[in-house]
Amino acid sequence: MNNVKTSWRCVICGYIHIGETAPATCVICGASSNDFEVAVEPAAPPAESHQNWRCIICGYLHEGGQPPTNCPICGVGENEFEPHRLTSSTQSTTKITKVVIIGGGVAGLTAAETIRNHSDSMMVTLVSAEQQTPYYRLNLTRYLAGEIDSASLAVHPDDWYATKRIDLRSGQKVINIDRQAQQVFLDDQSVLDYDHLILTMGAHPFVPPIPGSNLAQVFTVRTMDDAEQILKIIPTVESCVCIGGGILGLETAGAIAKHGIKVQVIEGSDWLMPRQLNRQAGQIVKEHLRKLGIEVIENGRTQAITGQEQCDGVQLENGVFLPTQLVIIATGVRPNTHLARKCGLNVDKGLLVDSTMRTSDERIYAAGDITEHHGTLYGLWNAAQYQGKIAGLNVVGERTEFGGIPRSNVLKVLGLDLFSIGQITPLDGSYSSFEKVDGDRYYSLTLRDGRIVGSIVIGDQPSAMKIKQAIEQGHLFPVALFNHIDQFLQQLAR
Repeated sequence: MNNVKTSWRCVICGYIHIGETAPATCVICGASSNDFEVAVEPAAPPAESHQNWRCIICGYLHEGGQPPTNCPICGVGENEFEPHRLTSSTQSTTKITKVVIIGGGVAGLTAAETIRNHSDSMMVTLVSAEQQTPYYRLNLTRYLAGEIDSASLAVHPDDWYATKRIDLRSGQKVINIDRQAQQVFLDDQSVLDYDHLILTMGAHPFVPPIPGSNLAQVFTVRTMDDAEQILKIIPTVESCVCIGGGILGLETAGAIAKHGIKVQVIEGSDWLMPRQLNRQAGQIVKEHLRKLGIEVIENGRTQAITGQEQCDGVQLENGVFLPTQLVIIATGVRPNTHLARKCGLNVDKGLLVDSTMRTSDERIYAAGDITEHHGTLYGLWNAAQYQGKIAGLNVVGERTEFGGIPRSNVLKVLGLDLFSIGQITPLDGSYSSFEKVDGDRYYSLTLRDGRIVGSIVIGDQPSAMKIKQAIEQGHLFPVALFNHIDQFLQQLAR
């Protein structure tokens, strides 16, 4: 029997599988064995490989011999981690000397980590406009809720960057990029030369043109500074109004409510989280919020935030007035594309990238919330981390492609096991859907051509993760199961 191990590369997403034969399906994009090609032959497993572990709840990637005791993002235990290999750890021989990364979020940090893991020689500079060292932005609402302290937000200790020879420039802003000279200009008048540039500037909160949105004690939640300012205000107020009933708005509302403050959420649609939930699931979440003391106002249209210098209330278009001393605006984000436009890169809704995360300039890559990939703005933490890794791999010469990922969301602060992924409602007659309410549990499945393409699960985390894996791996289900959702759940449990 042939026991020689071979590296097999998925031509769709770049995933590397090491084994005697190609896998039946790609664990990343769900492609079949026919979509794998020999990457290195013959190839024994590397003596010192970098093993990744993926949290099946939130998608966090951990590198090490063992999974972490707890996920730093969603808090689940080590049993919720699965082995995950994106590429081999072979050192690249590509002679690139200087890499500059603009943006200290998860995409930029992951790109820097990936480059250093695959190259000892490259000079890596990471420029971050925030004073803090890179931190888990997803955990800001947990910090607001008092579940974690500020020290727990940092991804790595301060001395980690020096140890890894990553030149971290905190609190510095990039004011210009000269593509012809391959230089980056900072606001302290310093200039950085680059051979490759990775843009990971993320996104900024979208604030609708609401009169009074510039008053004192009106906030968005995007940075550590935002969270610190809100925490200073909380002891002095009795109520809060959150404008926006999406994920961030609900998590922020839940975090502030934990301080004993009356919280009202204004949602402009017919139900909460319309991008992630259907009407039935939205009503279940609304009832859960009511039990937490959070009032939800649906079909709410904000006319103005009132007050002189400081807000004192929110006026709705239907004449209802909500007195409050604290307003949170959580109405989405927009990519930070100003620098990209200024230096002449191709930009539409976001900075346009191909599947290697390369922009219209072959020396410049991008990752995270700034990017638009095949018409999609992901705006998700796990997508930003994944794209950052792929950008880093391509910079060091390991050609890897981003094949897209299903959109998935998990609520972290509300104490509610809520999961949403993919296409949650049928688009046309080629789709079918099932729905079930079972006490405190709720299930919804959307199917097409024998595959699950979208789902909502409330109150059953194990089933949610089984469904997530089935979608990501492209599992094909027999038509005989299409009669009732219970049959699907039983099949997934096996």
